[in-house]
Amino acid sequence: MTTMTPFHERLNEAAGKTSYRRLGKLTETHPETVRRYMQGQTPSSTYVMAFCDALGISGDWLLTGKGPKLRNEVRTHALKHADASELLNAIADTLTALTARVETMERFMQSIESRIGPMIRAMRPVDGMDPGILSSDERAPGQSTDLPAEDAIERIRGAIGGVLGEPVAQRASASAD
Repeated sequence: MTTMTPFHERLNEAAGKTSYRRLGKLTETHPETVRRYMQGQTPSSTYVMAFCDALGISGDWLLTGKGPKLRNEVRTHALKHADASELLNAIADTLTALTARVETMERFMQSIESRIGPMIRAMRPVDGMDPGILSSDERAPGQSTDLPAEDAIERIRGAIGGVLGEPVAQRASASAD
């Protein structure tokens, strides 16, 4: 025999008027199994996770009744209830992770530079035309037709930096020189 627990009451509250068939599709569970879960049988952990994912419900709220009901409110709730040391630790952890990502990006940029730098330096104009250079009537007055390899590398670095954010490109440039 199954009994309705506070957990099952929260499960039904979260489901609202959603049918067993619809919940079954959302959680990839047979509708009859969903019906049994919703009426008091203990659900599998897989079902609980799928249920929370499908409906955007906080697993903590569903299991314990504590905290916000909706998953997208968890961060705001945590920030409101965190003390200063918890916030500072979270900031420090985030900065550590970001520093590691920047270092990875710097290594990536250096790898790209070491691979394409020699190719760019080896490029020679074909039939007097360099495909990356504007024709004389497209250039600004006094603009040179020569493009040193370092300028080509800087243009590539700038293009990548525009996508990744200038500080990464600038730091990569500084560490590569």
